[in-house]
Amino acid sequence: MTDNSIPGPMSMVKVDGSKIKHLREEQGLTQLYLATAVHVTTDTISRWENKRYPSIKKENGLKLAEALNVPLEALMEEDEVVEPSPIPPATILDPPKPPTGSTQSRIKKIWPLLILTLTLFCVVVLFAWYSLYSSPELTITAERNAPEHCIAGQPFPVMIRITGAPEDKPTAIIIRENLPANATVVKISPEVAAGGMKRDMIKWLKKIHEAATFAYVIRVTGGEGDKVGFYGTAAISGESGLPPPIGGSSITNIGQFHWADGDKDNIISDSEILAVHDRYNEIEGIDVDIDTIEEIWLGSGYKWNQTTKSFEILE
Repeated sequence: MTDNSIPGPMSMVKVDGSKIKHLREEQGLTQLYLATAVHVTTDTISRWENKRYPSIKKENGLKLAEALNVPLEALMEEDEVVEPSPIPPATILDPPKPPTGSTQSRIKKIWPLLILTLTLFCVVVLFAWYSLYSSPELTITAERNAPEHCIAGQPFPVMIRITGAPEDKPTAIIIRENLPANATVVKISPEVAAGGMKRDMIKWLKKIHEAATFAYVIRVTGGEGDKVGFYGTAAISGESGLPPPIGGSSITNIGQFHWADGDKDNIISDSEILAVHDRYNEIEGIDVDIDTIEEIWLGSGYKWNQTTKSFEILE
């Protein structure tokens, strides 16, 4: 394999823009997806595809190849061009000989067989193409699980569950979760890339298998009776149009009850603490203050002290 790297202080490679564009469109990816994966702008991706920048950083080339699921060599220019074979003079000068009577008779006899053979061949080719390049429509769903209520200033978790992705093939997904204006993020899982966390939005770009969970912990400000609204979208590669919204919970009410106290009876029951463990305890990097929840569960109840901003456990 010929090395297309350009010597110098910065390692560069020559890429073929038409190959990049062909692979991106073949996999149903957008320029925005590649730009996010490589950490460049969509204008840069457009310039690469239009061969305005034939040489790029090798580091960017490796990221681009990984996003397109191909080796870097598959994006590089071909160093050798195979010239077409010249047509033999005899082929040009010698006119075809007309078939004789016996030859015409044989052609008439085998003509239906030739038609049948050609038809079967076309069917096999079309079936093979469909099997290799077509993919079933994905029915990926995204559901948000947020508590029905919370206490102002106290952290609570929000979980987004993705299901329906193929088990045998990684699927790229972009999740955009708009944060309430009165919210402060405490924890995020999984971690986001540089630029993925903003004041009013969390953006994840990940490849998933079958199912995945995204979660974060926030604190909100406000008074009793105020509502906290959530909205987000989940986009997968190959989709056209606007990405579908995330379903599930969309409103959390600010009050005087712990978020794990689902029925707001100032007691955390067995079923409520089991639900906390089942939903949140195994999410890596997310702390839901399980110690406080277990203390309330072990006691006979609790009440929120607005003055001290703390829970009072009833014995």
